[in-house]
Amino acid sequence: MALGPGNGFDLLLKSVAADVLLRPWFDDAALRLLASWYFPLSRAWAAAIAAEGSVERFRELAPCGELTGRLLPGILGQMDRRLRRLEKAAEAWERAFFGDGPATPEAETARADAAQALMAARALFAPLHLERPFAPVHWQIEPPDSVTARHGRRLDRPETAFEEAAARPAIEASRTLTLDHREDGWLRLATPVAAAGDTAWARVSTPKGWRRADGRGDGPSLVFTHGIAMEPEWWGEHTTSMTALVDAGVRMIRPEGPWHGRRRLAGFYGGEPVLGRGPAGLLDFFHAHVAEIGILTAWARATGGGPVAVGGISLGALTAQLVAVATRHWPEEMRPDALFLVTPSRSLTAIAFEGGLTGALGVPDALAAAGWTPLSAAAWAPLLEPIGEPAMPAGRIAVVLGETDRVTLYAEGEALVRDWEVPEANVFRRPAGHFSASLDLTRDDAPLRRFVAVLDSLG
Repeated sequence: MALGPGNGFDLLLKSVAADVLLRPWFDDAALRLLASWYFPLSRAWAAAIAAEGSVERFRELAPCGELTGRLLPGILGQMDRRLRRLEKAAEAWERAFFGDGPATPEAETARADAAQALMAARALFAPLHLERPFAPVHWQIEPPDSVTARHGRRLDRPETAFEEAAARPAIEASRTLTLDHREDGWLRLATPVAAAGDTAWARVSTPKGWRRADGRGDGPSLVFTHGIAMEPEWWGEHTTSMTALVDAGVRMIRPEGPWHGRRRLAGFYGGEPVLGRGPAGLLDFFHAHVAEIGILTAWARATGGGPVAVGGISLGALTAQLVAVATRHWPEEMRPDALFLVTPSRSLTAIAFEGGLTGALGVPDALAAAGWTPLSAAAWAPLLEPIGEPAMPAGRIAVVLGETDRVTLYAEGEALVRDWEVPEANVFRRPAGHFSASLDLTRDDAPLRRFVAVLDSLG
């Protein structure tokens, strides 16, 4: 298998401009933009959807200044129109791909455009944010005693902590859409974990020529999951370094994480409960998503003829590394053959109390106010962190680290590599931060090429 060239933003990142763009200053600016603008505007956006057109309700959920507050009726009206447009497009899309059909490019384009328009409506709240800044997170941190009551049983027996994966709910596959170089479809299943309690989704991109005449696959698969607040199904499909793997013959299965995209909780923006609920948010998120990825791994193995890998970026990498450990206790068909991690970390406690993004959002102070300390949070490490050996040999693990990563913490990424004894040939360190390390994959695809070589070696 070989990786092909990209286009658009990919070409920019491959150009000389990338030498200026992908530097620590970029990550510092991105972190400030996220903490000071994106997350606060997202909070206002979520409040507006929950307000259902009511100015009074919006003010209760997201207080704003009097001057710009006069803009609210118009803003809420625009939000309502965009939301109704998405609801209509999503209904038509579901009929096209899961109902009577037919599945058409127009149905997918209408859904994607409507979703992106709704997501971009965050910008409508910028004037309000300038007058009176919105909080970046709605805090609902569950106290330690309550978390113990809900998750204590799992902590006592880590080997059965994700046993819901064995439930194997039925997976429904959609009709597919043929594109220039691949075939796209979707999967949906009822998540087996009560804490999520919803429908889990995944986009499946299959390379041309990947299927045999009998319909089974004849190549490798990668279940790859996204970071926090990254919602590619809602922000629009774009060519990325990871989707370039499809051109290399790898079937990509990209799940939507709990509380993101279609799975967003009412009143919250995508991924907000992971932060806003403290350790309970992480425990519930991983409980559901780790089990779902195990189920998707088994599906990939049953429908394909090659090895199955798992991976992720940022929060997705933290999920995938937990899958790698948890699957030691699962049936063989649910165990991934290889692992690809972009900006992982050994310690979730360190991220929460020492990370640059969590610090900028006020997570440490919010945790302390709810009675959490680094010591009490660390007690949950067996359910949150990759403790012990992974299910696959270390030679089948590829890792990308940013040497100035202040979000998931470079030192903790190195600690994971050291603990797992990942071969140096499979560890790619970049003079970059958390965000630029992943973007750098488009400019320098050596990690992807190495990972493809690992998959090729597995047959």
